[in-house]
Amino acid sequence: MAHDTIEIYVRDCSEEEALEWLRTVFEELELKEDALVLTYEGTHEGNPVPVQIAENVENGPYTSLWFNAPEMPWDEAAACAHDAQEGLEKEVLCFLNDPERPWKMLRVTDEGDGYVDKRDVDL
Repeated sequence: MAHDTIEIYVRDCSEEEALEWLRTVFEELELKEDALVLTYEGTHEGNPVPVQIAENVENGPYTSLWFNAPEMPWDEAAACAHDAQEGLEKEVLCFLNDPERPWKMLRVTDEGDGYVDKRDVDL
């Protein structure tokens, strides 16, 4: 079973680009709420997966994609980040869920994986 929530941050990603990738991930994708934070609902193996898209998080260059469901296409944020980087060909960040190092983030790029400290990154 996957985590109940996964959040990734995609650099220089528009809503339209995010939706194009999400349509390759989910069987169906439907807009549920058109507000400052857009809410969509995808379908994975017949189950609904709410997805929120927020561009320019913290006034920075990243778009947040937040997934909230008990069953998702990925078991962890890192797998989602790798899938998004491959599909979008953009830098993707995610937290590692490490209570010992809560500020450490995985950075996935064309060159491979690396780690950054959230305090050094403007999302």
